[in-house]
Order: sequence, then C-alpha cells, then structure tokens
Amino acid sequence: MTQMFFVTGTDTGVGKTAVTCALVRTLIQSGCRARAVKPIESGCALDAAGELQPADALAHRQAAGLEHLPLERFIRYRLAEPLAPAVAAERAGVRIELEACLELVQAAAAETDVLLVEGAGGLLVPLAGTAGEGYQTVADFIARLGCPTLVVARARLGTLNHVLLTWNELHRRGLPCVGVILNDTDAEAGPEREDNARVLRAFGVPVLAELPYGMTHLEPYQLEPYLSDARRYLTGNPPP
Repeated sequence: MTQMFFVTGTDTGVGKTAVTCALVRTLIQSGCRARAVKPIESGCALDAAGELQPADALAHRQAAGLEHLPLERFIRYRLAEPLAPAVAAERAGVRIELEACLELVQAAAAETDVLLVEGAGGLLVPLAGTAGEGYQTVADFIARLGCPTLVVARARLGTLNHVLLTWNELHRRGLPCVGVILNDTDAEAGPEREDNARVLRAFGVPVLAELPYGMTHLEPYQLEPYLSDARRYLTGNPPP
C-alpha cells in the first residue's frame, strides 16, 4: 500500500522542493520506489519555445530518475505569475479544478511505494476558486487527499512562531502531521538555530530533521544521517 504525504511549508521560499527532492533521493537509495508530484505550480518561466517550464516539477522528475516520463505525470497546472495559485489562475483566465489534481495524485500513488505531494507556499494559501465564489486553500486540498502532512520550515529567527501557527492550524482542522523538517536557507548562522528544534519539541512538535545549508548539493548517502528519522517515518517504521 502506498504511503502518501503532503509537503507544506510555513511560508514560500522555505525550501519545500529541495527537501522533497532530498527525501525522494534518500528513499530511493534505501530501496523504496519513491517520487513526488506538484499538482499546481505558479511562477513558471517561459522557455524559448514559449512553453511554461515548472522548475519544481522538473526537479521532482529528475530526483526520481524518471526523466523518460511525460512532465504531465508530475504536474497538472502551470501558471506564469509568481503568485498564490488561485490568484495567478484568475489573472491568467485559468480555472483550477481540484478533481483534476486529485486524479494526478491518485495515478502517481498507484505507481510507487512512497508519494510526496508538494503544495504551494503555506497552509492557507488560496489554491483554487475565485474571490467571487470563494477560495479553496492548500489545507482544504490536504483534507481532500486525506493524507498526513510534513511541514518544512526555515531554520531562522521567526521559525518558532511560524511552525507553531502551522502546527496549531493543522490540529484545529483535524489534519494529521508527522512532523517538521528545519531547512537551513542562509549561510550565516544565528544563535536561534541552536534552540529552534529543542523549543519546538518542548511544545510537542516532532522535529524529524535539521538540514544544513547547501544540502541540495549533497548526495543521498551524505543526506542519510540527516534524514534517517524522516525516512523511517515516511516508510512506516518510525524510530523507537
């Protein structure tokens, strides 16, 4: 049976795609069939042929070693403007149908052991709908999927507040969360980094990994010491 998890962030630019790809590569190295999808991606750049190129979905396909598969197996909607997906879609005259996104996820889940579904921005980002009819958020989509969530956060000042707000909203909505991965997005270390994980655990938040700056350049065997606990959770074998 496929293990499926939704990867959300405490904000945009926290490294969801880098962490997702690192997890996929590490899971594959451990012997699992693993892949990731991103049903909706905004901020896609135009290539020379005038086609929108979804950098995150392309990274997911490469991390899984599935470059031979059509990109449509990893993404359903590509949007040009770097805005919340629902807003970018409104401005582009595109209607996002969450049913189509669910079909993409279900098809991918049938072909793998562990599937990671990457969201856009944070938990309450408008994902579909319009201002007139009402928006559906990332959290609404997670509820439709019915899978646990994995939260990615920056290892910076402000992390405690951002993580706890996200954690509390997940629990308020009855959405299970396996834990948090702290991702170092800045080369300059601050004193808060020594205490973020300790304080979050004191609030009852499981911190599954603390990833170093520049981890996107590490090979799977180098990432394993950082991601071993997260890998065990994602494969249904949590550490004692």
